[in-house]
Amino acid sequence: MRGSPLMRTLLVLAALLVAGLGLSRLTRPAPLAVAPPPVEEVAPPASDASFELLLSAPAKSVALDAGGAPFVRENPAAPLTGRISISGDTPLVSLKVVWADSSPGHRFAKLRLDRPGQDGIEHVFSAPGDIDDIWEP
Repeated sequence: MRGSPLMRTLLVLAALLVAGLGLSRLTRPAPLAVAPPPVEEVAPPASDASFELLLSAPAKSVALDAGGAPFVRENPAAPLTGRISISGDTPLVSLKVVWADSSPGHRFAKLRLDRPGQDGIEHVFSAPGDIDDIWEP
């Protein structure tokens, strides 16, 4: 064998030291992450909004619901106006219209909501028959 035995021993010890440091970093337990305290979501209170519902044809019944007290009318006269309770920041507004005339044809209902402190918003529901739809304003 060539070379100094002392030098070979020092090189082997240095290689073992580097390998040991690398393995100790790989096997070290990860620090525990501290989770932030849970934030309690508070649902905004229900608010009343005025609405106007225009129908393209006479209706047998109309049901309008936005998570609060629903608005239901039998044989309504158009246009329908009133107030409806809306719950949450992004409520789901559901509208069900059963038309008085069951003949085929495309019909629509235009809903306008005026919430206090916000701009008025409109949506047109349309269907080839009775309307049973959901809208997320």
